[in-house]
Amino acid sequence: MKLRRSLVSAAVLAAVISPAAVFSAAPAFAGTAPVAQAQSDSGSIAELEKAAADAAKAYQAAVANEAKVKAESEAFMNNPEPFLGKYQEAKEAAAKATAAKNAANKEAQEAAEAFGVAKEEDLPKARERMLKAFATANAAIAAEEKAKAAVTAAENAMDDAKVAAFMRGVDAQEATKAALAARTAADKALADAKAAADKPVEQPAEKPTTVTPASDTTKASTTAATTTSATTTQAATTQTATTTGSATELAETGSDPATPYLALGSGLAISLGAAALYVSRRKPAARTTR
Repeated sequence: MKLRRSLVSAAVLAAVISPAAVFSAAPAFAGTAPVAQAQSDSGSIAELEKAAADAAKAYQAAVANEAKVKAESEAFMNNPEPFLGKYQEAKEAAAKATAAKNAANKEAQEAAEAFGVAKEEDLPKARERMLKAFATANAAIAAEEKAKAAVTAAENAMDDAKVAAFMRGVDAQEATKAALAARTAADKALADAKAAADKPVEQPAEKPTTVTPASDTTKASTTAATTTSATTTQAATTQTATTTGSATELAETGSDPATPYLALGSGLAISLGAAALYVSRRKPAARTTR
């Protein structure tokens, strides 16, 4: 008898205390999801605006530089100074060297012929003239070769200068293309940032709270016990909420975030209350039967 009463008391106590414990713990798990809100970064937009302005200035400078370089290149092609002047001087020096060589060769030939027909007494003088003419001719030939090499070097230098001028024009044109691409990219980045800042913030759709229905498996005879247990559970929940000082806000759907836990606690209270009532009434029935 004492054991059965202890079981009944324990069941009633669990039916009262357990829902309250569940309800007091429920708000700890029923947190609301943070709302992601896109905010426009005015600092970033200002930096992008500055970058776009700098890119536009750089493009204008590149266009002006390309025009200047092309004008200089065309002017140099028409009159490649000072390379043209050096080339002309080298050509003139080579022409003089060629003339000197021709004269020296002629003198050497005449001296050789004179030495061949000279009389005995004139041989020393004729030999001296011939040797001198041969030395002059050899020096003239070397001078002519050096002058011709100078002409070739001056011509190559002028050609290289023309190529360099042409390449400066090409480089300036490529620099303009790169500046245009940079300006286009900067303008696009700024436009995209402004479009993102002007776009309205999309709030995530709130999902309705799913309420798990508690299955009522009690019999018709436990109606009174169920009502009493539910009333006790609600009072315990109110007392727990008051003690902890937590305020539960209703969602837009009208249901509390702790509704699933309330339903679970209610079902547990109902089951325990029904079991307590059943055990308490079984003893008198047994006695009556005896």
